[in-house]
Amino acid sequence: MTQYDPEARIWSARPRPPVLNPRASVGQVLLNVLERTPTKVAQINADTNVWLTCDDLRRRAIRFALFLQDHLSNAPADGGDPVVLIARNSDNVAPVAIGCFLAGIPIGTLDPAFSSEEIRNMLGIMRPRAMITDRQTLPSVRAAVGDTFAGLLLEFDKVGVLQMTDHEPADPQCYCIDTLLGGKVSKLEDAYVPPYLGDSERRTAAIVCSSGTTGMPKAVRISHAQLIAPYQRISQLDRDDTILCFSTLYWISGLQMLMTGVLNGIRRIITSEPTSPGLAIELCQRYDVTVLLVTPTLAADMIRMLENGGDRLRSLKLFAVGGSPVPITLRAAINQQAVVSGRGRCFVGYGMSEAGPVAYEYVPRADSVGFLTPGVKAKIVDAEGRLLGPNEPGELLVRPAHPFLGYHRDPVATAGALDQDGYVRTGDIARFDTDGFLFLVERMKEIFKVGGRQVAPAELESIIGEMPGVRLVAVVGVPDPAAPFDDLAMALIVRAEGPAGDALSKQSVLDHLEKSVSAEHKRLRGGVFFVGQLPMTANGKVKRSSAKDIAVEMYANSFRIYD
Repeated sequence: MTQYDPEARIWSARPRPPVLNPRASVGQVLLNVLERTPTKVAQINADTNVWLTCDDLRRRAIRFALFLQDHLSNAPADGGDPVVLIARNSDNVAPVAIGCFLAGIPIGTLDPAFSSEEIRNMLGIMRPRAMITDRQTLPSVRAAVGDTFAGLLLEFDKVGVLQMTDHEPADPQCYCIDTLLGGKVSKLEDAYVPPYLGDSERRTAAIVCSSGTTGMPKAVRISHAQLIAPYQRISQLDRDDTILCFSTLYWISGLQMLMTGVLNGIRRIITSEPTSPGLAIELCQRYDVTVLLVTPTLAADMIRMLENGGDRLRSLKLFAVGGSPVPITLRAAINQQAVVSGRGRCFVGYGMSEAGPVAYEYVPRADSVGFLTPGVKAKIVDAEGRLLGPNEPGELLVRPAHPFLGYHRDPVATAGALDQDGYVRTGDIARFDTDGFLFLVERMKEIFKVGGRQVAPAELESIIGEMPGVRLVAVVGVPDPAAPFDDLAMALIVRAEGPAGDALSKQSVLDHLEKSVSAEHKRLRGGVFFVGQLPMTANGKVKRSSAKDIAVEMYANSFRIYD
């Protein structure tokens, strides 16, 4: 439950101390948990059918920690610059991450779908001491760094470690991570004692990228305490559960599911295959998945496929959907079509890289993301910074149980992200109701004005997304030729496959919207445009800045609404 202090105008979760000790280092905690059930399966690679037990995971992590200690100088008190991982999911990605935690060196995660330019930009921010990649991503990494990277370059496949200099590669020391970590059992592993690394609230464990949907991502520092405290459950999950999440460790969701799996002693299914509704359903059925985490777009595609096939995901307990707003109709469809009634349900949460989990839907309420998670405090402020009360929408600011460490090598952005009381600015417009349920309204950066009045794209997208023929929709503002400082609302729509999508027309969208929205400034005066696809991040979010560029170009080429 969320409590409200009417005098301070602050919302907070009821106190509940974490089960595991957030003052320890995350490597200590992970190894302790893995040692308890050495023979239990911790990870299954759906691509190769390689199964790793908790003992396999523990030993491989220790081997990588020892390797880092031999090849890199001791980490400074704050962990220093990271080891950067840019790779798809594979057997040894989790051991590499845990090995970095043990060695006290932050792991920085990049998207294997990044272009060379995007890699170069993030490497310029992170300044890694070592990079780890795979065969598919290596060409982009080499194009990004050229001969300028002075550190260790490791690969999961074939060739391994290359010592790079400022000019030419030195004689290569060839290691393959898969070979290095898959060796025989060693006495060194049995004798290994993970070190205590100091203040876990201030020491960086991981550096992840912000979502980058509205611009270039920033490098978010995450502490050891932030990775320990939120992820062990005392309810809902048990040791016979199985998690499926397609995210790589680039996405905070991938890191969260790794922690949730290990800290709760439950197995994870991994795959490097491209995400698709068919694959998600097939893996759920093959491995009796009980916890599934997907984006709203993938969830909607799965529902359509399940409706056509007449089957259900009978093993699911939690069909978790996150990353962007989840329409009420999608939640209802998941509960009715995807899972067996009475066993599982749609589960929605809200969080951010900077603050971790902020709210979970412990108790369902239509359109809400639930109650604040333990230790989190929140406030709602207006444009002038004045505190607002229940049912008054404004910017949501949150103070997590363990402080936000800031953006790596960016003190200006860090200062801008915090208010004077240490609350993190989420950039989301939200409200709490009188019962303490949190409702998200819109991203501040995505709001535009029509006739001087604000339009929240999420509101219109939710209404349009209810139509059966709509697979994906993005509402953006395009410049109004008649009003230089104003916008017109435009909808870019991807049709769903099948009769419903074929029947969808510009006029049917306009008619549907008019039934639900009476305000004239929320009409789609910029038009309805049907497109084959929308620019997406690898995690299934619409790239807003790119979508707006497309909309502006389409509007400039035609002042008429067409199909």
